Amino acid sequence: MVSPGPSNKTVLVTGAGRGIGQACARRFLADGWQVLGWDVVPGDEENISWAEVDISDWDAVEAAAAQISHLDVAINCAAIALLTPTLEMSRQDWDRTIAINLTGAYYVSRHLFHALKAAGGVLVHFASVSGTNITTNRAPYSCAKAGIVALTKVLAVEWALAGSGVRVFAVSPGLTLTDQPLERIKSGAISETALLSRVPTRRCVQPEEIADAIFRLTSGDFSALHGSTVLLDAGYDAWGGHF
Repeated sequence: MVSPGPSNKTVLVTGAGRGIGQACARRFLADGWQVLGWDVVPGDEENISWAEVDISDWDAVEAAAAQISHLDVAINCAAIALLTPTLEMSRQDWDRTIAINLTGAYYVSRHLFHALKAAGGVLVHFASVSGTNITTNRAPYSCAKAGIVALTKVLAVEWALAGSGVRVFAVSPGLTLTDQPLERIKSGAISETALLSRVPTRRCVQPEEIADAIFRLTSGDFSALHGSTVLLDAGYDAWGGHF
């Protein structure tokens, strides 16, 4: 069983190998936390305890979670986003996106519950502005992220009524400069000017900003944050993703 040291706190981050998940893992590391990283391709950060886990696989998540006895924070960041017109999308594209982004979030919640309960911990899900402001060619992603908001509310209510002591909330990032959009901008697949035209502040969000916010929101200072989704989007949602 993975147990923290006497003075350490433990956080688990799914999708910790890159992007926002990587930024979250590094932020908690910087404050001296023990960090457990789950990803299909483990990262190269030596101070993280890595496990190769596909969160869309019930058995894999159950087995990995069984090794954890005590968990202060779980950040469920693993996700994929495909750009495919709805009428051209394959069954595999749809099923895989829903499996990772929504079903996987449930598996992680379900199997980490007891470790979180043991610590009176916090579960953080990742929604998205794409769950409420629809972007074309991302049907399964938008549907999954809308589902994350509902899942967060359900877990928050059920677990609170059961007296678990586990706090649950979601964050909803806007246009964030992770590797994927940067690669698409460089390749010409998407236009940075067009992207920024959807944000009234004319800026993207940095992964480190999301990580900093989560670090603070999981602290006791925000103990009343439960069942809600926090927008971290530089004004995107307020403007309705306007072109």
